[in-house]
Amino acid sequence: MLVITLLLLVFLLVLFILFTAIGLTFKLQILSLEEKKELKGIFTVKWLLFSHTFSIEEPEESESLPEETEKSKKDEAVKEEQSEIDLQKTEKVRVTIESQDKTEVKKKKDIEEREIEKEIIIIEENEKKEKRSIIEKIRGKKKPEIEKAPESGMTTREKLHWVMEAFRSLRRPLFRLFSDLLNGIKIKRLESYLMFGLSDPADTGMLCGFIHAVAGLAYSRCKHCSFSINPVFVNPMMDFKGDMEIRVRIYSLIYPMLKFMFNRKTLSFTYSIIKEKLWGKQKLNP
Repeated sequence: MLVITLLLLVFLLVLFILFTAIGLTFKLQILSLEEKKELKGIFTVKWLLFSHTFSIEEPEESESLPEETEKSKKDEAVKEEQSEIDLQKTEKVRVTIESQDKTEVKKKKDIEEREIEKEIIIIEENEKKEKRSIIEKIRGKKKPEIEKAPESGMTTREKLHWVMEAFRSLRRPLFRLFSDLLNGIKIKRLESYLMFGLSDPADTGMLCGFIHAVAGLAYSRCKHCSFSINPVFVNPMMDFKGDMEIRVRIYSLIYPMLKFMFNRKTLSFTYSIIKEKLWGKQKLNP
């Protein structure tokens, strides 16, 4: 009885964890102008009793205090004293270096003469080997061919082939996975204000149309939505303020992933990759 009750409790706990929702809150502010540039954001995660916030902010330049100015003056005075001491040391070091240079020049000359002798010996040996190879060719002897090691890894052509095969076979399952994941995400609240402008007015108009299309999709999935999109056709700029709250249930993400992994097309594609790899290894090692 104890074992059965423990199993039931574990099962209920797993169900409770899977069906509980994770809350995500985003607050972002971006300002990109010629005079001023700012980037601030807050990202909050809430799940059961767990809650944590992550802040995104550009580091600002810290203003110098009067105490720091006094320290910098003292440091400069110490540096000047050290520079005078270093000058005296360099004069003493010059005398010793001049005496050492003469001995080093002699050593370098001896080393260069030895290297020249070695190079002459190597050139003579190479000439002898070339003469021997010419004689062997005349007699009909061939040098043993060096076996080339098989290249490891995939070539660019093979990578492109597998990418095309993946696109052909997994196009529909991936689209279904993407749509199922989007259906599992619920947008509770979305508020945004956007004022933007590009260098080319035509590009600004095209981007404005694309943003309106995405906003239309968001309106169909969100209960409380408010958008403000203002294109500027004169100067390149960007001013964005957004606030969004999302809720995601764990089972709504796990089930589409399992459905994609155990799909017939994905299984057949993975089997073809494994078969191709094993067949290639058998060809290399008969």
